[in-house]
Amino acid sequence: MQTLGIFQSHKHTHQGFSLVEFTLVLAVLSGVGLLALSSMQRLLERGRVEFARDQLLNDLQSARVRAIQLGQALRLTRLSDCSWATTTGSDWSCGWQLQLADSSQTLQVTPLHTPLLVSYTKTSALVISVQGDLGGVGDRWTLSSRTPSLNVAYALCLNNAGRIRMVSGATCS
Repeated sequence: MQTLGIFQSHKHTHQGFSLVEFTLVLAVLSGVGLLALSSMQRLLERGRVEFARDQLLNDLQSARVRAIQLGQALRLTRLSDCSWATTTGSDWSCGWQLQLADSSQTLQVTPLHTPLLVSYTKTSALVISVQGDLGGVGDRWTLSSRTPSLNVAYALCLNNAGRIRMVSGATCS
């Protein structure tokens, strides 16, 4: 019987968290969650823009090689069949296609499935010569997020040697 008395004296009473404690923990967790979500959104958008940039860069390089291999001039034209593109000729946001310059035979199509801002300095197609030369000096593509606050932008610039240079930001300077 004495044992029962010892157990009864060590009885635990648990009252739980107060409303103030619970609200404070919830507020802190919400703040940390919002910071993490914002960082994750920026990271994902940067990945989308970088993927499109790398795809365009690869397609331009392979177009040079194909023009030389085929012994024919090619042209890279914009696609315009997506819901987020504008009607301006410099908007390449839907993607692009590679065609033979002397016909409309399409060799390759690269659609963009993410609504990004992609523009080319000219409203006409890019012509790739038989020697693999790309466009003209000063031609530039800019690729960026449609959310300006994320500040994610790249430019692909053609220099006077016909080489492509990639820079962070929307200008080639």
